[in-house]
Amino acid sequence: MCCTGPQWKREEVPDHKWDFVDVREFHNSGCMSYFQYFFLYVLVIKSILVYCSDVYTMVLLLASNHWAGSILENSNGNSAMIVPFSISKWIFFGCIIFSFSLLFWEAKKSRAIIKSRDISYAFTNVMANNYYSIKSYDRFCFFSQINNSKKKKDDLAFFIFFTFKSWKRLLLADAPIQVINALTLFSFARSVGFTTDLPKYYNGSLAKASVLVSMIFTVTIWVGSFLLLLVATFMYVPLLCYMRGNLKEYCCHQVDKRIAELMKQKNRKRLAKEAAIMRKEAMGDYSHLKDKKGHFKAEPLPQPTLPNIQMDEWI
Repeated sequence: MCCTGPQWKREEVPDHKWDFVDVREFHNSGCMSYFQYFFLYVLVIKSILVYCSDVYTMVLLLASNHWAGSILENSNGNSAMIVPFSISKWIFFGCIIFSFSLLFWEAKKSRAIIKSRDISYAFTNVMANNYYSIKSYDRFCFFSQINNSKKKKDDLAFFIFFTFKSWKRLLLADAPIQVINALTLFSFARSVGFTTDLPKYYNGSLAKASVLVSMIFTVTIWVGSFLLLLVATFMYVPLLCYMRGNLKEYCCHQVDKRIAELMKQKNRKRLAKEAAIMRKEAMGDYSHLKDKKGHFKAEPLPQPTLPNIQMDEWI
């Protein structure tokens, strides 16, 4: 099965550019769509704040030679950091630098995709997707309809594709930091005998409680993302036998295929609407062209006529 050629590569599906798509036809005025658009802004602002926090942390690490305050001290008054500050400092610093390197590299690729005006590449690139979506609500609706029109069998491919896109950040930029956080949490728990009495972990200090909660949250999110990456890795093998080709190429092919289907649907609806209008006007009904006062706000469509031939001129 894995040795035969892929069927999807034999399908002729054209590439789609923004120049040939009227995204106004895909406008969605639903409340859920507006909520999703608002949530997109929240995610983008959150990402910006995370990078600002990384810059602030990096400056503090360079200006310090120890962890500030007693927030990271356990119940015995000793530091809960298992990894010495002289080592963890440069681990944090290196991970932050690598995170920004990935950001700049992704921005460079996104810039090339935006210049190409290719829709399938923009859809499969997170930064380009966010750029187009924030720039135009109609394009956000267009992307949403592409996403909603995917077939169930393609959901697995897109899940694996977008999960794989974050592996560098997950394993190389976030993993070392989260390992240090996990070791710190383990040290806190061990210092109080792994008790279930939660107040003993922070001894009435709201600052220590907030730090512990944030560390638990980030470690939990990272573990969840890592488990998703493992699931995607195991599921990639059977998917590879199914698609028998490059994953990105397959996803872009499916996006272009969905766009072609959406364009055909919109074209059929547009032709049906124009035919209905022509039938109304042929019967003398021009109510759709009039305003509340009964005045014409647009010209009616031209009706087909028979040529008027004067036979006397030919005799």
